[in-house]
Amino acid sequence: MTLWFRALCLLIITIQNAQAADDGHWQLTISGVDRIEFGTEKLAGGLIVKWETVLDFTIKDGSFISGTGTAKLKPEIKVFSRPAEFLNCEQVIGTFANRSGLSFSTPHLRYRAFPVTGKLENKVIQLNPYLEYPGNYFAVLYKCSTQSELGEFWIERAPRVSRELSKRQDSNVDHKDGVFSASIKEVKSIAPGLEVRLPLTNGLSFNLQQDYGLRELSYRLAFLGDNR
Repeated sequence: MTLWFRALCLLIITIQNAQAADDGHWQLTISGVDRIEFGTEKLAGGLIVKWETVLDFTIKDGSFISGTGTAKLKPEIKVFSRPAEFLNCEQVIGTFANRSGLSFSTPHLRYRAFPVTGKLENKVIQLNPYLEYPGNYFAVLYKCSTQSELGEFWIERAPRVSRELSKRQDSNVDHKDGVFSASIKEVKSIAPGLEVRLPLTNGLSFNLQQDYGLRELSYRLAFLGDNR
């Protein structure tokens, strides 16, 4: 056996072993915390919404084989006021209508399960969730009110844009009997979006902040076992 042939055999075995080390069931968990608010930088109130998206996928012979995704809203939706005690906020259980005219009770999550495609190249996994435009999102209703003399300033200065930072916000404001109030419908997109690219590394984890600290994200990638 010639030297070059031995080297070629060793290279093939090394590549096969490297591919086999990645084969099996993997799971990417994306945990999110969104601070949904109505108001100004100094005067605001709203909800703290937690959610989780999990992408499961299988690698075989160094290639992506199949994948699925699930998402959920966590039940512990909390209210907040900035500054504390300024606003009295509450989550409202009501009806949300999407662009197609279909109605859902809130809190509402668009997709709880969806397929995932992908590919593996040079130890980098690319995952593409199959989500129709505009992707996955949740919808919530809430109401905030105050009797403070700053209430008029709070309502007048609150942003009136309908779309901002991957969200849609609609509000109805009122001032009656000395009470300033706002009823808000908020729709906000959640990860993973159209694509996720990560090193295929067991135990990989990192945290991100988006939208000026209004969103916190945590990513965790884990190898769950060999399927062979």
